Amino acid sequence: MIHDRASQMVIFYTLAKAGSFTAAAKQLGVSTSHVSKQLGMLEAELKVKLVQRTTRSLTITEAGQRFASYCEQVCNAVNEANASMDTERDEVAGLLRLGLSQSFGTMHIIPAIERLREAYPELQVEVSLFDHKADMLEDGLDLWITNYEDLPEGYVAQRLADSHFILAASPNYLIDKPVPYHPNDLVEHNCLTYQSRQRNYSLWAFNKGDESLNVKVAGNYRVDLAEAVRDATISGWGIAYLASYLLTTEFQEGKLIQLLPEWKASQKMPIYAVYPSRKHLPIKIKAAVDFFRAHIGETPNWDKALAKSVVL
Repeated sequence: MIHDRASQMVIFYTLAKAGSFTAAAKQLGVSTSHVSKQLGMLEAELKVKLVQRTTRSLTITEAGQRFASYCEQVCNAVNEANASMDTERDEVAGLLRLGLSQSFGTMHIIPAIERLREAYPELQVEVSLFDHKADMLEDGLDLWITNYEDLPEGYVAQRLADSHFILAASPNYLIDKPVPYHPNDLVEHNCLTYQSRQRNYSLWAFNKGDESLNVKVAGNYRVDLAEAVRDATISGWGIAYLASYLLTTEFQEGKLIQLLPEWKASQKMPIYAVYPSRKHLPIKIKAAVDFFRAHIGETPNWDKALAKSVVL
Protein backbone atom coordinates (compact mmCIF):
# COMPACT_ATOMS: atom_id res chain seq x y z
CA MET A 1 0.00 0.00 0.00
CA ILE A 2 2.81 2.44 0.94
CA HIS A 3 4.70 1.56 -2.26
CA ASP A 4 1.58 2.12 -4.38
CA ARG A 5 0.86 5.48 -2.74
CA ALA A 6 4.45 6.69 -3.22
CA SER A 7 4.32 5.69 -6.88
CA GLN A 8 1.00 7.48 -7.33
CA MET A 9 2.41 10.62 -5.68
CA VAL A 10 5.34 10.63 -8.09
CA ILE A 11 2.94 10.24 -11.02
CA PHE A 12 0.67 13.02 -9.77
CA TYR A 13 3.54 15.43 -9.14
CA THR A 14 4.92 14.75 -12.63
CA LEU A 15 1.47 15.36 -14.09
CA ALA A 16 1.07 18.62 -12.16
CA LYS A 17 4.45 19.88 -13.39
CA ALA A 18 4.11 18.64 -16.97
CA GLY A 19 0.61 20.02 -17.44
CA SER A 20 -0.68 17.18 -19.60
CA PHE A 21 -1.16 13.43 -19.48
CA THR A 22 0.88 12.96 -22.65
CA ALA A 23 3.88 14.94 -21.37
CA ALA A 24 3.79 13.22 -17.98
CA ALA A 25 3.57 9.77 -19.56
CA LYS A 26 6.50 10.55 -21.85
CA GLN A 27 8.63 11.74 -18.95
CA LEU A 28 7.77 8.71 -16.82
CA GLY A 29 8.14 6.23 -19.66
CA VAL A 30 4.62 4.83 -19.26
CA SER A 31 1.34 5.04 -21.19
CA THR A 32 -1.12 7.91 -20.82
CA SER A 33 -3.74 5.37 -19.78
CA HIS A 34 -1.51 4.27 -16.88
CA VAL A 35 -1.16 7.88 -15.70
CA SER A 36 -4.94 8.36 -15.93
CA LYS A 37 -5.66 5.11 -14.12
CA GLN A 38 -3.25 5.87 -11.26
CA LEU A 39 -4.69 9.36 -10.88
CA GLY A 40 -8.22 7.93 -10.71
CA MET A 41 -7.17 5.42 -8.05
CA LEU A 42 -5.42 8.16 -6.05
CA GLU A 43 -8.45 10.45 -6.14
CA ALA A 44 -10.73 7.57 -5.14
CA GLU A 45 -8.55 6.63 -2.18
CA LEU A 46 -8.15 10.25 -1.03
CA LYS A 47 -11.82 11.04 -1.76
CA VAL A 48 -10.64 14.40 -3.17
CA LYS A 49 -10.69 15.81 -6.68
CA LEU A 50 -7.10 16.66 -7.61
CA VAL A 51 -7.53 17.50 -11.28
CA GLN A 52 -10.29 19.08 -13.34
CA ARG A 53 -10.19 17.50 -16.79
CA THR A 54 -11.64 18.52 -20.13
CA THR A 55 -11.02 17.04 -23.56
CA ARG A 56 -8.37 19.70 -24.25
CA SER A 57 -6.83 20.68 -20.94
CA LEU A 58 -6.42 19.92 -17.26
CA THR A 59 -6.35 22.17 -14.23
CA ILE A 60 -4.94 21.26 -10.84
CA THR A 61 -7.53 21.97 -8.14
CA GLU A 62 -6.70 23.93 -5.00
CA ALA A 63 -6.60 20.68 -3.04
CA GLY A 64 -4.42 19.20 -5.79
CA GLN A 65 -1.96 22.06 -5.51
CA ARG A 66 -1.61 21.50 -1.76
CA PHE A 67 -1.21 17.77 -2.27
CA ALA A 68 1.38 18.36 -5.03
CA SER A 69 3.63 20.18 -2.54
CA TYR A 70 3.75 17.00 -0.41
CA CYS A 71 4.33 14.92 -3.55
CA GLU A 72 7.26 17.16 -4.44
CA GLN A 73 8.89 16.33 -1.12
CA VAL A 74 8.48 12.61 -1.86
CA CYS A 75 10.00 13.02 -5.33
CA ASN A 76 12.91 15.04 -3.96
CA ALA A 77 13.53 12.42 -1.28
CA VAL A 78 13.55 9.65 -3.91
CA ASN A 79 15.93 11.62 -6.12
CA GLU A 80 18.24 12.40 -3.20
CA ALA A 81 18.24 8.76 -2.13
CA ASN A 82 19.10 7.59 -5.64
CA ALA A 83 21.77 10.27 -6.02
CA SER A 84 23.34 9.41 -2.67
CA MET A 85 23.67 5.80 -3.79
CA ASP A 86 25.22 6.99 -7.05
CA THR A 87 27.95 8.73 -5.08
CA GLU A 88 28.73 5.45 -3.33
CA ARG A 89 29.61 3.87 -6.67
CA ASP A 90 32.82 4.64 -8.51
CA GLU A 91 31.47 3.77 -11.96
CA VAL A 92 29.88 6.33 -14.24
CA ALA A 93 27.03 4.45 -15.86
CA GLY A 94 23.45 4.69 -17.04
CA LEU A 95 21.68 7.15 -19.32
CA LEU A 96 22.74 10.81 -19.42
CA ARG A 97 20.03 12.94 -21.03
CA LEU A 98 21.92 15.95 -22.34
CA GLY A 99 20.39 19.18 -23.69
CA LEU A 100 22.57 21.47 -25.81
CA SER A 101 22.30 24.93 -27.31
CA GLN A 102 22.13 24.11 -30.98
CA SER A 103 25.12 25.83 -32.60
CA PHE A 104 27.43 25.70 -29.57
CA GLY A 105 26.55 22.07 -28.90
CA THR A 106 27.07 21.04 -32.52
CA MET A 107 30.47 22.71 -32.75
CA HIS A 108 31.98 22.12 -29.31
CA ILE A 109 30.16 19.42 -27.34
CA ILE A 110 29.01 16.72 -29.78
CA PRO A 111 32.54 16.25 -31.21
CA ALA A 112 33.73 15.45 -27.65
CA ILE A 113 31.00 12.96 -26.75
CA GLU A 114 32.87 10.00 -28.23
CA ARG A 115 35.82 10.74 -25.93
CA LEU A 116 33.40 11.03 -23.02
CA ARG A 117 32.04 7.57 -23.81
CA GLU A 118 35.56 6.20 -24.21
CA ALA A 119 36.34 7.50 -20.73
CA TYR A 120 33.12 6.00 -19.34
CA PRO A 121 32.16 2.93 -21.42
CA GLU A 122 29.05 2.19 -19.33
CA LEU A 123 27.59 5.64 -19.96
CA GLN A 124 24.84 6.13 -22.55
CA VAL A 125 24.22 9.63 -23.93
CA GLU A 126 20.94 10.93 -25.33
CA VAL A 127 21.22 14.41 -26.90
CA SER A 128 18.62 17.09 -27.62
CA LEU A 129 19.60 20.21 -29.59
CA PHE A 130 17.51 23.38 -29.20
CA ASP A 131 17.81 27.13 -28.58
CA HIS A 132 14.73 27.80 -26.46
CA LYS A 133 14.57 27.98 -22.67
CA ALA A 134 14.43 24.42 -21.38
CA ASP A 135 11.94 23.05 -18.90
CA MET A 136 14.36 20.47 -17.61
CA LEU A 137 11.73 18.50 -15.71
CA GLU A 138 9.26 18.35 -18.58
CA ASP A 139 12.02 17.71 -21.13
CA GLY A 140 13.51 15.01 -18.92
CA LEU A 141 17.04 16.45 -18.98
CA ASP A 142 19.84 15.55 -16.57
CA LEU A 143 22.21 18.24 -17.83
CA TRP A 144 21.77 21.31 -20.04
CA ILE A 145 24.81 23.03 -21.58
CA THR A 146 23.62 26.37 -22.82
CA ASN A 147 24.41 29.96 -23.71
CA TYR A 148 20.82 30.97 -22.90
CA GLU A 149 20.68 33.93 -20.52
CA ASP A 150 17.35 33.26 -18.77
CA LEU A 151 18.10 30.16 -16.70
CA PRO A 152 15.50 28.12 -14.79
CA GLU A 153 15.03 28.75 -11.08
CA GLY A 154 15.82 25.99 -8.61
CA TYR A 155 18.77 24.66 -10.63
CA VAL A 156 22.52 24.97 -10.34
CA ALA A 157 24.10 26.96 -13.19
CA GLN A 158 27.84 26.37 -13.31
CA ARG A 159 29.75 28.72 -15.60
CA LEU A 160 32.03 26.77 -17.92
CA ALA A 161 33.41 29.60 -20.08
CA ASP A 162 32.66 32.90 -21.77
CA SER A 163 32.31 33.59 -25.46
CA HIS A 164 32.94 37.19 -26.48
CA PHE A 165 31.89 38.86 -29.74
CA ILE A 166 33.75 40.19 -32.73
CA LEU A 167 32.60 42.48 -35.55
CA ALA A 168 33.40 40.99 -38.94
CA ALA A 169 32.77 41.10 -42.67
CA SER A 170 34.19 39.29 -45.67
CA PRO A 171 36.57 40.99 -48.14
CA ASN A 172 33.93 40.49 -50.84
CA TYR A 173 31.38 42.59 -48.95
CA LEU A 174 33.89 45.43 -48.50
CA ILE A 175 34.90 45.62 -52.19
CA ASP A 176 32.21 48.19 -52.99
CA LYS A 177 31.21 49.28 -49.46
CA PRO A 178 32.84 51.95 -47.25
CA VAL A 179 34.81 50.51 -44.35
CA PRO A 180 33.12 51.51 -41.05
CA TYR A 181 35.42 53.42 -38.70
CA HIS A 182 32.92 54.11 -35.92
CA PRO A 183 30.08 51.94 -34.55
CA ASN A 184 27.54 54.55 -35.69
CA ASP A 185 28.66 53.89 -39.29
CA LEU A 186 26.96 50.51 -39.03
CA VAL A 187 23.53 52.06 -39.58
CA GLU A 188 24.59 52.56 -43.21
CA HIS A 189 25.43 48.87 -43.66
CA ASN A 190 23.53 45.64 -44.16
CA CYS A 191 23.85 43.96 -40.76
CA LEU A 192 23.13 40.24 -40.37
CA THR A 193 21.49 39.23 -37.10
CA TYR A 194 20.44 36.23 -35.06
CA GLN A 195 16.75 36.30 -34.22
CA SER A 196 14.46 33.64 -32.74
CA ARG A 197 11.10 33.70 -31.00
CA GLN A 198 12.81 34.30 -27.66
CA ARG A 199 16.02 36.16 -28.55
CA ASN A 200 16.98 39.07 -30.78
CA TYR A 201 20.56 40.26 -31.22
CA SER A 202 20.02 43.50 -33.16
CA LEU A 203 21.45 45.80 -30.46
CA TRP A 204 25.24 45.67 -30.71
CA ALA A 205 27.34 46.89 -27.76
CA PHE A 206 30.79 48.49 -28.02
CA ASN A 207 33.27 50.23 -25.77
CA LYS A 208 36.49 52.21 -26.23
CA GLY A 209 38.24 53.17 -23.05
CA ASP A 210 35.61 54.86 -20.86
CA GLU A 211 33.23 55.37 -23.77
CA SER A 212 30.49 52.85 -24.46
CA LEU A 213 27.52 52.78 -26.78
CA ASN A 214 24.84 50.52 -28.19
CA VAL A 215 23.94 50.59 -31.86
CA LYS A 216 20.58 49.40 -33.16
CA VAL A 217 21.35 47.71 -36.47
CA ALA A 218 19.17 46.45 -39.30
CA GLY A 219 19.55 44.37 -42.43
CA ASN A 220 17.84 42.11 -44.91
CA TYR A 221 18.73 38.78 -43.29
CA ARG A 222 17.70 37.45 -39.87
CA VAL A 223 17.98 33.79 -38.93
CA ASP A 224 17.59 31.61 -35.83
CA LEU A 225 20.79 29.62 -36.35
CA ALA A 226 24.05 31.26 -35.32
CA GLU A 227 26.13 29.25 -37.80
CA ALA A 228 23.92 30.55 -40.61
CA VAL A 229 24.77 34.14 -39.61
CA ARG A 230 28.47 33.27 -39.78
CA ASP A 231 28.12 31.52 -43.15
CA ALA A 232 26.17 34.44 -44.64
CA THR A 233 28.91 36.80 -43.45
CA ILE A 234 31.58 34.68 -45.13
CA SER A 235 29.48 34.73 -48.32
CA GLY A 236 29.58 38.53 -48.37
CA TRP A 237 25.96 39.29 -47.47
CA GLY A 238 26.80 41.89 -44.82
CA ILE A 239 28.44 42.68 -41.49
CA ALA A 240 27.87 40.54 -38.40
CA TYR A 241 28.48 40.66 -34.65
CA LEU A 242 29.68 37.08 -34.22
CA ALA A 243 30.13 35.00 -31.08
CA SER A 244 33.75 33.91 -30.90
CA TYR A 245 32.81 30.24 -30.39
CA LEU A 246 31.54 30.18 -33.99
CA LEU A 247 34.98 30.92 -35.42
CA THR A 248 37.99 28.75 -36.13
CA THR A 249 40.41 29.74 -38.93
CA GLU A 250 38.20 32.17 -40.89
CA PHE A 251 40.43 35.17 -40.09
CA GLN A 252 43.71 33.39 -40.74
CA GLU A 253 42.42 32.16 -44.11
CA GLY A 254 41.18 35.60 -45.11
CA LYS A 255 37.53 34.61 -45.27
CA LEU A 256 36.68 37.25 -42.67
CA ILE A 257 38.20 40.54 -41.57
CA GLN A 258 37.75 42.05 -38.12
CA LEU A 259 36.27 45.54 -38.18
CA LEU A 260 36.56 48.45 -35.72
CA PRO A 261 39.54 46.99 -33.81
CA GLU A 262 39.72 50.12 -31.60
CA TRP A 263 36.14 49.51 -30.48
CA LYS A 264 35.70 46.34 -28.45
CA ALA A 265 32.50 44.38 -29.03
CA SER A 266 31.60 44.36 -25.35
CA GLN A 267 28.79 41.82 -25.11
CA LYS A 268 29.65 38.49 -23.51
CA MET A 269 27.91 35.15 -23.80
CA PRO A 270 28.44 32.88 -20.78
CA ILE A 271 28.35 29.12 -21.32
CA TYR A 272 26.61 27.30 -18.45
CA ALA A 273 26.20 23.72 -17.30
CA VAL A 274 22.74 23.57 -15.71
CA TYR A 275 21.56 20.67 -13.56
CA PRO A 276 19.12 19.98 -10.70
CA SER A 277 20.04 21.36 -7.29
CA ARG A 278 20.65 18.31 -5.11
CA LYS A 279 22.64 17.58 -1.99
CA HIS A 280 23.99 14.45 -3.66
CA LEU A 281 24.82 15.16 -7.30
CA PRO A 282 24.62 11.97 -9.42
CA ILE A 283 28.11 10.89 -10.34
CA LYS A 284 27.28 10.72 -14.06
CA ILE A 285 26.37 14.44 -14.06
CA LYS A 286 29.45 15.46 -12.09
CA ALA A 287 31.70 13.41 -14.39
CA ALA A 288 30.13 14.96 -17.50
CA VAL A 289 30.42 18.54 -16.20
CA ASP A 290 34.08 18.00 -15.22
CA PHE A 291 34.81 16.42 -18.60
CA PHE A 292 33.26 19.22 -20.66
CA ARG A 293 34.95 21.91 -18.54
CA ALA A 294 38.33 20.29 -19.20
CA HIS A 295 37.46 19.89 -22.90
CA ILE A 296 36.65 23.61 -23.27
CA GLY A 297 39.74 24.60 -21.25
CA GLU A 298 40.68 27.46 -18.95
CA THR A 299 41.25 29.58 -22.05
CA PRO A 300 38.51 28.43 -24.42
CA ASN A 301 39.88 26.76 -27.53
CA TRP A 302 37.88 29.12 -29.77
CA ASP A 303 39.67 32.17 -28.31
CA LYS A 304 43.08 30.69 -29.11
CA ALA A 305 42.12 30.50 -32.79
CA LEU A 306 41.30 34.23 -32.87
CA ALA A 307 44.74 35.38 -31.75
CA LYS A 308 45.84 35.96 -35.36
CA SER A 309 42.80 37.86 -36.67
CA VAL A 310 43.16 40.07 -39.75
CA VAL A 311 41.85 43.54 -38.93
CA LEU A 312 40.81 46.73 -40.73
